Amino acid sequence: MSKGLKIFSIALFVITAVIGVLFYLSPTPTPKDPGVMVNVILLFAYILLGLGILLAVVLPIPSLLQYPKKLKKLFFTLLIVAVVFVLGYLLASGDPVDVNTEVPPSGRILKLTDTALIITYITLLASILAIVWGGIKNLVQKTK
Repeated sequence: MSKGLKIFSIALFVITAVIGVLFYLSPTPTPKDPGVMVNVILLFAYILLGLGILLAVVLPIPSLLQYPKKLKKLFFTLLIVAVVFVLGYLLASGDPVDVNTEVPPSGRILKLTDTALIITYITLLASILAIVWGGIKNLVQKTK
C-alpha cells in the first residue's frame, strides 16, 4: 500500500473512531431533540458518500484512457445501475404511512424512501445470487 493511501486510511479511521466515541458519549437523543451528534454523523456519512462517488468516477479515468475497450464494459455497468434505479422507482408506491410525527412526510419523500429500500433489496438479492453462482461455478469447475 502506498504511503499516501496508508495515511489517508489511518486519518479516516481516526476521524470515524472519534465521531463514534463522541456519539456514544453524547446525551441520549429524543424525538424532539435528536442531538447535535446525529447531525454530525449524517454530515460525515454524506461526505463519505460524496467522496466515494467522486473516487469511483475519477480513479478509473486513466485506465479508460489507456484501454478504450473498457468503455464498453463501463457503459454496460452504468446501464445496469440505471435499470436498477428506474426499476426501484417504478416499483415504489409512495403510499402514506401512519407515523407519529408533527409533520407527515410528503408523497415525494415517501416515494424516494420506497425507491431506496427497493434498490437495497435488489442489490442484496443480486449479491446473494452472485455468491451462490460463484460457489456453484467453482464446484462445477473443480469436478471437471
